[in-house]
This record gives sequence, C-alpha cells and structure tokens, in this order.
Amino acid sequence: MDRHSLKDCAAKIERSIVASFNSQLISRYHISTRNRTPIIRRFSTFKQDLIKVFFLSVLTLSGLLLVSCNGNNPLVLPTDTPLPPTPTAAPSATPTPAPSTLAGFDSFIQEIENLKPGERQEIVNPFMAQITQAPLTSDTRAVFLWRGAAHTVHVVGDMNNWNLVDASMLTRIEGTDLWYLISEYESDARLEYQVVIDNENWQLDPLNPNSMNSPTGPNSILSMPRYEIPPELLPISTAPQGTIDTHTLDSQSLNQTRTIFIYEPAGQLVGQKLPVVIFNNGSEYLNLINASMILDQLIAQRLVPPMVAVFVPAINAGQDYGLNDAYVKFLADELTPFVQENFDTSLTPESTAILGLADGARAAVHAAVSRPDVFGLVGSQSGTFTADDIAFIREISRLEAGSITTNPSLNYFIVGTYETAIVNDGLQANNLEANRQMAAVLEEAGFGIKLLERPEGHSWSFWQGTLGQILRQLLN
Repeated sequence: MDRHSLKDCAAKIERSIVASFNSQLISRYHISTRNRTPIIRRFSTFKQDLIKVFFLSVLTLSGLLLVSCNGNNPLVLPTDTPLPPTPTAAPSATPTPAPSTLAGFDSFIQEIENLKPGERQEIVNPFMAQITQAPLTSDTRAVFLWRGAAHTVHVVGDMNNWNLVDASMLTRIEGTDLWYLISEYESDARLEYQVVIDNENWQLDPLNPNSMNSPTGPNSILSMPRYEIPPELLPISTAPQGTIDTHTLDSQSLNQTRTIFIYEPAGQLVGQKLPVVIFNNGSEYLNLINASMILDQLIAQRLVPPMVAVFVPAINAGQDYGLNDAYVKFLADELTPFVQENFDTSLTPESTAILGLADGARAAVHAAVSRPDVFGLVGSQSGTFTADDIAFIREISRLEAGSITTNPSLNYFIVGTYETAIVNDGLQANNLEANRQMAAVLEEAGFGIKLLERPEGHSWSFWQGTLGQILRQLLN
C-alpha cells in the first residue's frame, strides 16, 4: 500500500468513527433536534482528542481495521523502535607464536626471565623439543642455539673471519643447559660457520642439517630468509649427464706431465663448435663444488650453451698460481691447442674462457691479461689479488705488444663482502678491497670488467653457489 492509499484509508476510518460517536452521543443522552448542534460542538474538543487516541491505537494494534480498505492485505506500519544491537563478539585470544620462529623465541625468553633459575629447565625442555632446525631467522636477525655443559660457546665463521671474538660468544640461560646468540646479518646473506666449545672443540652446529664440504672438513651453513638458491642447485632428475675423461699431457713449458679432466656435454650435435672453459683448481671444482653436476643442470635448463670444460688440478698451487709465465705458456700454447684439436670447439678468444677461485683466480687473470689472443673470457671467484698483481696489470697495460686495446678480455669478478680479513699464505688481507682495486685497474687498462659483491664469505658454499652465475655471464 502506497502513501496516498494509506492516507485515504485513514480518512475513511476517521469519518466512520466520528459518525459513530455522534450517533451514540445523541442516542444515549436523548438529545432533541433543536439542541443537538450546540451540544455536539461543546464536546468537539473531547471528541477529537478521543478519536485521535482511538485511531492511533487501532492502527498500531490491529491491521484488521484496514482489511475493509484494501482487501486482505494487512498493513505493516513503520516503527521508530531501534533494532536490538548486534552482540559484539568477544575478542579472540592472540595466538601463541611457534617456537621455531623468532617471535616464538622472544616469547620464550620473556616467559623464562619471569621464572626462578630452578624452574627454567622445565620450560626449556618442551621448547627445544619443538625446534626442528636452527639458527632461527627472520628478516635480518638470526638466533643460534646450543645445548650442553661448557664454560664458553662461540659461533666462528665467515661473519667474524673465523676468529674467536667476544661478539660471537653465546649466553647461557641461568639454571639451564641452553645457550643462545642473537646476531644481525643482511637478509640475503649466506655464511659458513662452526660452533667452538671451550675455545678448542670445533664442531658442526648439531641443530643445523645444512653443511658444505671444504678441504679441512664440512662447515655448517646459515642462509638468511631472502637468500635464493640458484636454479642449478635445485637439480632436475631428468638432466642428461655429461662425461668426464682423464687425459695426460706432457708439458715442455713446465717440464711436467699434467693430468687433466675433460667434460663433454650429453647430446652434442655433430659439427657443433662448442665454447671451452678451462678451470684452475680443477680437483676442487670437481670434488668439492661438484662442477660436473652444475654443468649438467645449467645445460639441461638452457641457462648456458653446451660446452667443453677442462679441469686442471694444481701440482704446486703456490708455484702454478703465482705470476708464473711458464704456467701461462702451458695453458695458452699446449693445453688449449690440445683441446681444440681433439674436440669440436671454437678457436676464437671470444669462446675461450678461463676461471678459478682464490689463487686460481689470480692465475686466470694473469693468463688472460698476458694472452688476450687466446683467452677472451675470465671468471674470478674471490681472487686473492696482491699489490704485485696490480703492478703487473699496470705494466702490461703500457706495453703495446700486449694487444690489450685490440683484443681485451671480458672479466667477471665475484667477491664476498665478508672477505675483509682472510688469511692467505699466512698473511691477513682485505680481499674485498683487493678485488675492488683490481677491477678498477683492469677497467683503467681497457679491459671489460664487472664486479659483483655478495654478503658471503671466502667459502666453498659461496663459490658453488655463484659458479653458475659466472658461466651465464661469460657464455651468454
């Protein structure tokens, strides 16, 4: 029913009530025709008020009076009565953070500090039972945990250049066997370390399942939350495996017989000329870094083109990887021609790369700067460059016979920002600064150079994780 219909219906009811009231008044009090009008007027005010009260009551309490106005459609009148308020839900309890998170650890510390020392071990046991792996990490914070009896406990590794320092000492929670250390690192850092008990017992972190081999044994690995594992280290099981064959080469330059290992990719096309990559530190790349698996994965995932890789183990690293012209001659005039003659490889410097790590990287740069007619691509992982290397580059750049301006090599350097106090040949050196200086000198001499710095240390996990990146930069 619309507004106009409602108004008409109300007026009709009011007229009916008025007529009924007048009739009842005349009949009840026997009012004559002559006196009827004055009497009715006298009661007009009372009548109107009564009618209004009655009218509102009828409309509010019963819709039956309107049925006669509008068929069988009862009227539902609007009301100003407010709806009952919606009950407010009780606030939910804040969930307890998981113990394996930093928030959970912070909550645990707050709880245990409110207990007496004799009551704390009962809290430690169930808390540690829920810790499946440590260190605990979040953003830039890391919490190292260790349990046991000791006088001192340290975390020693890339983060402190493998030195026992006060800042790396764990704190024992009084009344318990739990030790902890809270540290800050870059959110994408990855660092190797060990736990040192009482300044002499070096061991892997028993709560950390991640480790990396090294010549002196495995080290635990801390990976911060934003560190991204390279795709070649997430192997696909269907990647075809290349082959590695052993060869010997009699070197007149070195007056030695050298053993080399040559990798050939799977599924090589006949007649396809492949790039060549020569690895100094050949044994370490194969046995510690697992370079053959990395090459299989890079090629299978189409991250690099198929290649022939030559792994050259050192006989005497100190001699081979110094400024050794005889070793450069062996690489350029004996090894490279042997590979090019016996394998389907390209003969151009632009397709011939040499790389190495630490001292092996020094030798790679030395070879490329000395013989840019053979080596056009250079990869350096944490090259341990010295003032002698920088002086050598500056001297070579002044020699017109070096052909540097006509055939410059492309150098790709990777160094860790935690390599600030490494020990090499018994001497401590800032390897990060040395790489920056070498890159600047090479650029000044006309060589192509790109330097990448990562929040890692002078470590095998760093070199394994960045090998694929170097090869992608050099070969694509």
